[in-house]
Amino acid sequence: MSARGARVGAVAHRMLGLMKTRRLWRVRRAVFLLRRSAPRVARPLSRAIRVGPPRRPVFVVGCPRSGTTVLRNILMTSNELASVQAEGHILWNEFHPPRKRAAASDALGADDVSEREREYVYLAVRLGVRGRRFVDKTPENCLRFEYLDALFPDAMFVFLHRRGADNVNSLIEGWRARPRFVTHRLPEPLEGIAPLDGHRWSFVLVPDWRALRHASLEEICAQQYIACNEAALAARERLDPTRWIDVSYDALLAQPVAQLGSIFAALGLRFTPAVERAAQRRIETPTATTISPPRRQKWRDENREAVERILPLIAETERRLGYRGLPASRRTT
Repeated sequence: MSARGARVGAVAHRMLGLMKTRRLWRVRRAVFLLRRSAPRVARPLSRAIRVGPPRRPVFVVGCPRSGTTVLRNILMTSNELASVQAEGHILWNEFHPPRKRAAASDALGADDVSEREREYVYLAVRLGVRGRRFVDKTPENCLRFEYLDALFPDAMFVFLHRRGADNVNSLIEGWRARPRFVTHRLPEPLEGIAPLDGHRWSFVLVPDWRALRHASLEEICAQQYIACNEAALAARERLDPTRWIDVSYDALLAQPVAQLGSIFAALGLRFTPAVERAAQRRIETPTATTISPPRRQKWRDENREAVERILPLIAETERRLGYRGLPASRRTT
């Protein structure tokens, strides 16, 4: 074969390979879009196709900025679990859209579950997880335990909690990171958090939010911390203990293998060496919601005065969560 013929053959071979790659990419994208749109497809389909609830779904719950994204990502290293999307808003908002909740709060109860919603959610989950066990992490769900229990009577809850100073500081930084983390447009404006005054609300919309319209940013974040954790503590008292797992964020970071082994065992999941290695990588890798590189007690450098003002406000909730004493920098003042 001549040199020219060899070059033509090589070009043709590359073109053929490129065409195959493009076809494969299109197939993969079509599959991705189909899976992503499964919840949308499920609404009309669920009128004709009825399925039962998923078996022992897992809900990672906790106050926003408590580390729930990290924990959810670690759980997803198991091939026994699958989620519908990174967060389950597409499921829960279908019948409870944010625009209808802004006047009240993100809380939902057992009475908010309709039979039509039940049919839709069960089919959407079935299409999304494809035979695996459903896991979900949606921040608003820390105000929806009775709602979730009504939908999934054998669900398991992994409750992640964090020291208040660190959690509130991260919430403050999240509010300042607009437009990230904005969840609602309020019917009445906030007027005490300049330069963030206005109708936009970030993270979980707590009950009685109107009482906070003139509050400082740190007080709003403290009330979010209290509302979310107190709702979880109340649910813990009511639910069967075999359906509940308590996890401390600090303990998870300090002893990841031991903590994760216990969590996987309680959930009935295999904690294989491969899962352990993957989980270790995930816990050391910043998530998509990370605002700044992780550092112990960042609040002392970022918002010390603001956080110290609300420590008495959150003290009782911290005590009920099992934390003792004030953060180190507070004890030395």
